[in-house]
Amino acid sequence: MKSPFFRVGIVVAIILMIFSLPAREFLKITFIFGIFFIIFLNFFVKRPKFSLLWIISVIALVAVVGGYIYMLTDLPGRIETSRIIREGALLVAEGKYDQAIDRYRQLEKLDRTEKMHKKIAEAKREEAASNSLAEAKKLLQEGNRAEAIKKLNSIPDDTRAAREARDLLKGLKE
Repeated sequence: MKSPFFRVGIVVAIILMIFSLPAREFLKITFIFGIFFIIFLNFFVKRPKFSLLWIISVIALVAVVGGYIYMLTDLPGRIETSRIIREGALLVAEGKYDQAIDRYRQLEKLDRTEKMHKKIAEAKREEAASNSLAEAKKLLQEGNRAEAIKKLNSIPDDTRAAREARDLLKGLKE
């Protein structure tokens, strides 16, 4: 325990757990359920057997363990869902909207259709905003300032293109 190699090994293991999505998900579930398990275990151990609190704590312990097992069975699906969403978000950030939508469609295989539709809608919204920004830039190059301003103002504020649109509008007002 006092060996520096042991300490370094523990630090490396902790760092790997922090940066590893499966390890993070597992630890999150374990800590959340572990807190309740410890609380109910305390009641179970410190109360007289077959008292009302003892029986309630036994039922709660069984429920916590059952919930923990259920959450662990769904863990691979949640990890895969997170991976697909992360990859899709990277593709959207790169402006590869069709590829991102194809990636999001993989969520359907995991029975995450609601999340799939939400992410596809977000990707399409980002694509529309990006297209509007490109059209506004083209209109500015053609000298059609009024139409370009209308196009820039139509870009939703919660999109990636909105920031560049605001910067362009500021430049046009100066």
